[in-house]
Amino acid sequence: MSWPIRTRTGSRTERSSHIPDPAAVGGRASRAHASRARAIRACASRLRTAVRARNAVPARARLLGALAVAAIAAPVVPAAPAVAVPPPPCLTSDLALSWAPGGTAVAGGAEPGSSRTAVVDLRNAGSGTCLLDGFPKVALARGGTTESFENQQSVSHSAVTLEPGASARFTLTFRQGQPGEGGVIEPVTAIVTPPNNTASANMRWRWGPVAEQESGAPPRNFVGPVVAA
Repeated sequence: MSWPIRTRTGSRTERSSHIPDPAAVGGRASRAHASRARAIRACASRLRTAVRARNAVPARARLLGALAVAAIAAPVVPAAPAVAVPPPPCLTSDLALSWAPGGTAVAGGAEPGSSRTAVVDLRNAGSGTCLLDGFPKVALARGGTTESFENQQSVSHSAVTLEPGASARFTLTFRQGQPGEGGVIEPVTAIVTPPNNTASANMRWRWGPVAEQESGAPPRNFVGPVVAA
């Protein structure tokens, strides 16, 4: 609002100019300030609305998202290879023992002092697969006299797996004796204890007299390890 200034020209009063009303000027400034304040409040309101919308996402959804990211980033660990379990040792009760061809022994005996071999076959007569590993124990017997065989360590060997009906074998090496002489046993029975067993099986000895091991002398009666037939 402005106030007219009047001048007199003769008897007439004239409006020559207008001076702005200070109150009007102040009112326009107040309205501009109020408009800016409303704009700021509107912006803050929109920001609060966006924050509330974000916070309104269920916690379960955020957790599932985090788990999915972790699953993608996690390294893949290969499964451990399966470990093969070996079959159990063959039991004496599941083995059928017999003399096998291939030795140099002669039924009833050969030349005294000669070195001879006899082969023993062990057949798996059981219903399951089993394992033979190492040296059997063998002793020749007649009455209260026995002669044991030493392990023939110079022969290499490995474990033998026997399916039902399959066979393995070992070899006896012995010095032929002179019947009736001292230091000689005329065996009736061969007592065989398979590897990893305490029970034994008896076989009829067919190969004549055997010279006993002399005290302090190198071994001369040997048993070899079980090998595949």
